[in-house]
Amino acid sequence: MLQVSQSKGNITPRGKFFPFMMPNGQWAEAITDEQYANVMVIKKEDTVLIWISLDAIGISEEFSDEVRSRLSKKFSVPIQNINLGYTHSHCAPQLGGAVGRMKSYDAHYLSYVADRIEDVTERCFIQGFSDVEVYVKKADGSDYYSNRNGIDKTGDKEIGILEFRNQKGEVKGLILTMACHSTVVNFIQSRAIHSDLAGYLCRGLEQRYGIYPLFILQAAGDMGNRCFRKGNDYRELIRIGDGLLKQMEHIAVEEKLAVNQIQVQTYQYKDTYVTTKAQRQKQITHIKEQISRAENEDVKRVFQSALEFAEKQREGGTFVMNVKGTILRMGDMEIVTMPAELFSCFGLAIKQAMDVKYPMF
Repeated sequence: MLQVSQSKGNITPRGKFFPFMMPNGQWAEAITDEQYANVMVIKKEDTVLIWISLDAIGISEEFSDEVRSRLSKKFSVPIQNINLGYTHSHCAPQLGGAVGRMKSYDAHYLSYVADRIEDVTERCFIQGFSDVEVYVKKADGSDYYSNRNGIDKTGDKEIGILEFRNQKGEVKGLILTMACHSTVVNFIQSRAIHSDLAGYLCRGLEQRYGIYPLFILQAAGDMGNRCFRKGNDYRELIRIGDGLLKQMEHIAVEEKLAVNQIQVQTYQYKDTYVTTKAQRQKQITHIKEQISRAENEDVKRVFQSALEFAEKQREGGTFVMNVKGTILRMGDMEIVTMPAELFSCFGLAIKQAMDVKYPMF
């Protein structure tokens, strides 16, 4: 029998300033909504999985390894069975990797978040587990987001709600999964901390189910609401969020997922790329041309981000790509994790290769 226990804890930074890592180097000055660490613990016979979702723009590998190692030792769970994910809201804190004057704030906040994750995970074990079966409901987000480079381009617009129900039909565990950037609100304008689209949808589902869902972000490198945008403020977030929640409310079709086993497999892909100074300069020139021809500020920001990274290595050099992740095979449900922001076409191809009823990347 599959068992589940789920809980959340507040990780909102307090005070006027808190760590925020963006190229503009600005500090957040207000809090629009609370930030959470959400933990789901899944048990199947002797196998235990700990899934964690954080309201954060990103997580450094060092922070992830430290937290997973800490939880592994305390709860006697193999480190590969523990996964840290994040909502990737551009208006949320960065967990690790801070530089300059933000570094001291970041170090303090990292310690606080690590403690809270441990507390919430312990609460899951203390409160006990429910015997459950898993059901998935699918919604379509096509009216509110798409490939942000064009509505007609390839995109993953499926929203999944996974309900972990007991014999009475009560939902004891909840997952929301989708491939869409939480970038509705422009931080430069709002200067406020919040979890953007992912958090808005999670709060809406919490009102419906009584459980704050674990959020799994799929391959959303080119997915967002840019092509449907009618603003960059919180009013636009309400319009987009309420529209998606309404579509999720009227899902008639659901599918039961048999989880008859859990197998955990790790993988690593490593490759090295070498560029010359001439190649790098050619790339920089090309990016600058794209910026000068950008149709709007959204497109311009994409290339400005690319330019920032290219200029860090103007002389050329060696780049080592070292990708490590986990494959969770759970009967009709399968999850592949990767610490990378892949475009949706790659995510769709990987999911198709999984060959199960409900694949997640």
